[in-house]
Amino acid sequence: EAVDHFFQGQALRLYTPLELSFSASKLRNMDALSKSDPMLVVYTKMDGRLEEIGRTEVILNSLEPLWITKAMINYQFEIVQPLVFRIYDVDTKYHNTPLKTLNLAQQDFLGEAFCNLSEIVTKFNHSLTLNLRNGSGHALQGTVTVHAEETASSRMAVDMQFHCLNLDNKDTFSKSDPFLRVSRLSESAVAIPICKTEVIKNNLNPVWRPITLTSQQYSSKDDPLLVECFDFDASGNHELIGSLQTTIAQLENLYNSKAGANFYSHKGQKKVRFQLYDTIINKKLLHLTSRRNQSVFS
Repeated sequence: EAVDHFFQGQALRLYTPLELSFSASKLRNMDALSKSDPMLVVYTKMDGRLEEIGRTEVILNSLEPLWITKAMINYQFEIVQPLVFRIYDVDTKYHNTPLKTLNLAQQDFLGEAFCNLSEIVTKFNHSLTLNLRNGSGHALQGTVTVHAEETASSRMAVDMQFHCLNLDNKDTFSKSDPFLRVSRLSESAVAIPICKTEVIKNNLNPVWRPITLTSQQYSSKDDPLLVECFDFDASGNHELIGSLQTTIAQLENLYNSKAGANFYSHKGQKKVRFQLYDTIINKKLLHLTSRRNQSVFS
């Protein structure tokens, strides 16, 4: 029944492409003067051999990482598909090394977890939390959570640029260093991060570089998105300035009305005006375009 619920309304296929999202909690701190810089590597196990299928980005100074990079895998009905998740603390001297060439043996091992893909799929909310263990199977501090979603078949994408006005200043001797994180809210209200802007230093009126969101990331124009604005802190303790729940359709309406939207704090107070601007045609207007019938994955 759980599998039927996950793939409701669809004919049975030999396989279904899934997108796996990852987060971790209460990781061990392996650094003396800061926090661990975790990266997750996911493997599938075939004929007793591990085959790597993806690596996340490195998140600096965090024991509670919420990775944006996803892993793609085909779910094959009635076939056991073992998965292995390993988390590493990436040493500072390797932060500029391309992820694909990063030597994992030179990084601190934070733990691993195992499950079958079907265990994630058959969960009601399609999320599974696993305890981390060492290479000998003994329990370690920390957990990893894996969330599965079926990938969208649409090839549409949306280009947009974010601009905030009059942000709250969270710093005492300077101005906030803001960045945005955009997440998709699943049916079970799980926030799945899909994009993050760069950090703009010492600025309460930031204009971030344009971003592109594919329909595979935002699912549909009416599905809820969570936009959060943080003040960056090198320690990893980023302070929330405000958040906004919206949709792609609502962002299009903002463009049509030439208006902005307000961020809210957790206390429900209005915090900041939130606007989208175009940087290619007109720097005072929003640029929100949809590319149809064009592959954005090539």
